[in-house]
Amino acid sequence: MNLPADVPAALSAFLRGVERRGVILAELQCGRRETGEIALAAALRAFRQYASEQPMAQWPRGFWSLLVAAPPLRQAHPEARWPQELDWLADLSDVDRMALLLRLAAGLDEDEAAAAMDLDQAGYRAALTRACPRDAQGQPDPQGWRALAEAVQQHLRALSPERLAHLSRLRETLVLGAERRAVVPEPDLAVPAPQPVPNQPAAGPPAAARPAPRARRALPWKLALVALLVLGALAALAAWWWHGQQARLSAPATTAAKVGEFGAQALQADAPVQVEALPGGDRAGQRFDAAQSVLTHPDFDLLMDPQGLALARRAGFLSWYAAAPQQRQRDAAQAMTAAAQETGDVAR
Repeated sequence: MNLPADVPAALSAFLRGVERRGVILAELQCGRRETGEIALAAALRAFRQYASEQPMAQWPRGFWSLLVAAPPLRQAHPEARWPQELDWLADLSDVDRMALLLRLAAGLDEDEAAAAMDLDQAGYRAALTRACPRDAQGQPDPQGWRALAEAVQQHLRALSPERLAHLSRLRETLVLGAERRAVVPEPDLAVPAPQPVPNQPAAGPPAAARPAPRARRALPWKLALVALLVLGALAALAAWWWHGQQARLSAPATTAAKVGEFGAQALQADAPVQVEALPGGDRAGQRFDAAQSVLTHPDFDLLMDPQGLALARRAGFLSWYAAAPQQRQRDAAQAMTAAAQETGDVAR
């Protein structure tokens, strides 16, 4: 369901896109220009109510369905005349001609055209097959189909400015009607004729209509001034409170505060202090044994990994050794080997 405020603008845009193809389809279906315009106007009036009740995605199918169902298009007009390049339409039945025009003039695909004619796909294909131009042997003529399609498109492009202006007025009338419908129900179009009143004096000239007084709006600078005053008062209150708190916190502890000032209590200079000695037998060693001290040790992971602990203690030397040039590494290795040999000799 579309909101009433959205219908007029969307309705105008939609009708602007389909009105040319619709008027050409109606004219070529009945064979008379005036009758086709009457059928289009009737379909547009019915579509205005349809558009206000259905979602926009359903508008194309609804519009073409209403146009196909218009009574003037159910059969050709008794005085029907078609252009010479479109004389093939005169020999078609009303159903076959509508199937052909929905494809060439309206530009619908098979599914959309079948839905507009209220036919299944097989029924629409059969009607379109009967409407196809034929060659001398009775076979479908592709060249004749292209010529017929080009003639229909040329008829679309050849719409006169007068007809375009008529379509625009018709569209705007429907859109304005939709706007009135969105606000209040449409009144009865039948207006009673005015009754003459005997011996009624001639009405004087109408009084000059005075424009309705406009409501005065508050000037922006006044609103800004009020806001600044409120912010200034809040800032002063916050500064006063902060200054009081800082003064209380910075005062010496021995300074006696007045009872009742800021809700504070007077401080006593010689306040008694209670002291209690810890029991001598409650020693930490009696509560934690050696196993718990190891488990709670901050380097428990290293204590449980002696190799990793030894490697961690030599991390500095190993880092220097890995970063040193190869010649320095060889010198360090020789020095370590010599030191180890000397240590072994001393031990022996």
